[in-house]
Amino acid sequence: MLSLTSLCLATVFLTTSASPLSFLSNIKHAKRAVTPVVSGTPQLLGVALDPTWNRDSCTSTRVRKRELWTCRDSQSKTAFLSSTASWTNASSDGTPAVVNGVLPMYGTNNVNNAYFPVQADECTAPAGNCNNGTRYALWPDTRPLPVDVGTDGSMSLYTWIKNVHLSGLTELNPNPPTSLYRSDFVPTQPVNQLPPVTLVNEQFWPAGSIAFGDYGFVINSSTAYLYGAMNNTGGPALAKVAVGKIEDPTAYKFWNGTAWTTTKPGLNDANAAIKNAGTGGQGTFYYSEYFSSYVWIGAPAIGCNAAFQIATSPTPYGDWTNPSTFYTGVAGNASFCPAYSQQAHPGLSKNHGSGNDIYLTYTKVDAGSAGYSTPLIHVVWQ
Repeated sequence: MLSLTSLCLATVFLTTSASPLSFLSNIKHAKRAVTPVVSGTPQLLGVALDPTWNRDSCTSTRVRKRELWTCRDSQSKTAFLSSTASWTNASSDGTPAVVNGVLPMYGTNNVNNAYFPVQADECTAPAGNCNNGTRYALWPDTRPLPVDVGTDGSMSLYTWIKNVHLSGLTELNPNPPTSLYRSDFVPTQPVNQLPPVTLVNEQFWPAGSIAFGDYGFVINSSTAYLYGAMNNTGGPALAKVAVGKIEDPTAYKFWNGTAWTTTKPGLNDANAAIKNAGTGGQGTFYYSEYFSSYVWIGAPAIGCNAAFQIATSPTPYGDWTNPSTFYTGVAGNASFCPAYSQQAHPGLSKNHGSGNDIYLTYTKVDAGSAGYSTPLIHVVWQ
């Protein structure tokens, strides 16, 4: 069985997406992109932490008055899961409820299977380990996409996950199929209950096709814009779908570089690639009314660092500004890959990222028992 360190390192080299990502109703396209400038010095507030779990690559999305977090490989004293989830609370002023340097994460995870359940044809739950030493690493690359489904406050939250099969750090099935999972939130659920998960379609996007939604999303009114990584084309591809039709793959339209079409681009279709919409590393898309722009924040590239870059665009399909570094966190003291998995958290920020601030996290790796942590940083814009 691979160690937690090896499994998390595989995340860095085998994924090209993030997380992570935001929604906002009734947003308008701007006429030009902008380059945000930091005001003052970003503040390290502490860490987001559930002391039960040593885990990495956490993303989050706003669910009513709380934040739902989903994380990758998670290890407790008795269990190892390929994914877990948690809640965090907000203070009365809407900011994250940090107490003595800790944003408490809570919620009851089922230790018999991952939060995004491993299926019978993906070897053994709860982490996808196979008898031959390989593993199905079902890692969420981006946070769940939230959709209102009732007047009572109920929500469906959608997550696309690539069905990656690994031998050590080698991917055995390049361009694998992508599963669609749905988490169902109902306001009457107990406070410690995590939204139960249903597998909508294990091969929502078939093998050999673009995994739209796995690289990120933005919701504009009733339309979801979904990004998917491509093969060495210089940017991701883009699809759109009505939020009420997310579970229907025939309802999607695709950007071909000049217009929307019902024809899906291929993984190597350079015409469909959107330059500078991310770097290929992990990150988060959202819309900012403060800048009247779509925003991507994330890692400068796939690799081991704690630098955060930003790019903006007046539309989901560009033109995007060149990504530029605006903050660099403190890496851990682990001998190899001491920091990765950069994410932005619009749900923690003013008006879902439409104010003059944003919260950031990344995975920090320290040697010994310290293991993995999730620093929480607050950035204010000029």
